[in-house]
Amino acid sequence: MKKTISAQCDERDDLMAELAASMPSDLDGLLAVARAAVDELHAGVMACDDAAVELATNRYEAATWKLNGGTFFGCQADQDAAGCVIDRHCSAAPGDVPCWGQAGQFLVEVEGLRALVDFGGGIGAMGCHFAFNVVDLDKPFISETGYRSHFDRLRGGMTVDAVAAAIFAAILKDKRPRRIEPDSRDRLASYALPAWTADLVPQPCREPATVDVPKGFVLVDVVLPAHRAFIARKWAVEAKAKIKAAEAAELYAKEEAAGGFRPGARCEVVSVHHHVFKKEIGKKVIITKVSHDTRQVWAHDDRPARYRTNRNGRRVTEYDPRCVESCYSFDQLRILSSPGENKS
Repeated sequence: MKKTISAQCDERDDLMAELAASMPSDLDGLLAVARAAVDELHAGVMACDDAAVELATNRYEAATWKLNGGTFFGCQADQDAAGCVIDRHCSAAPGDVPCWGQAGQFLVEVEGLRALVDFGGGIGAMGCHFAFNVVDLDKPFISETGYRSHFDRLRGGMTVDAVAAAIFAAILKDKRPRRIEPDSRDRLASYALPAWTADLVPQPCREPATVDVPKGFVLVDVVLPAHRAFIARKWAVEAKAKIKAAEAAELYAKEEAAGGFRPGARCEVVSVHHHVFKKEIGKKVIITKVSHDTRQVWAHDDRPARYRTNRNGRRVTEYDPRCVESCYSFDQLRILSSPGENKS
């Protein structure tokens, strides 16, 4: 007879309770157990030892189960939940190739194409996940959007980066490299790469497909002999510096025209667009985004977060004002303090 889901959960809890019985009860002790389990799991995968992998996986999950109060329910609810705390503690340093069982972010290069890989770790039903993100926007990639998701399995005898490179190469062979779509390239160009990629050689190309040329400048494509190319490069460097200065001056002028409305500024609501919202007058808000063209800002309430204690005795977030934003016109707000100033 096929076991019911309830029976399977009971068996799982029994196994977790048996393994957790010999584990410490404090946070530091359980974190150490989980980290040791990652090393055991990686060694098991590299040795193609399925039994060792299963035991290490169970010990890692038992540490999560115990830290979460003897249940898996809610163990990944938020960043302070037991599962997230353990996963974060056991993750690899940014830029380092993770072990099996570790979440991490690293770089692979196949046939001259670089990808930033976010790896899920390999523990749990959805853990062995590779997310490939384009590094060089001017080169082809395995997806025209600059992103490719791939679920896989633990591969015995292979390191995580070797598996990632093999997956990338297989997709590359199956589907010819594709240029990044202009819309996707423009969107990705606005996102900065992680700090650890700053020393990559050569430097990643993150230029958008659509170049917004300021007034007074002209975009020119030119082919020159090698002995004259240095002149064009010199002009390009000088023009780039001038463009940045012009953009900074334009932004400063907009901010000055906006009367000091900037992200982080603390304001008071002084008027509303409809009488049903009159109770909002006098409320204090903090600006998160400014649209100078439409003379509008997005802001959240200037209130402290609220917390509660869940049934397992853990402190969890009940209300975070930063998660709820409202739109206001410049005329509806009065600035109380600029970013970085003390509240008055």
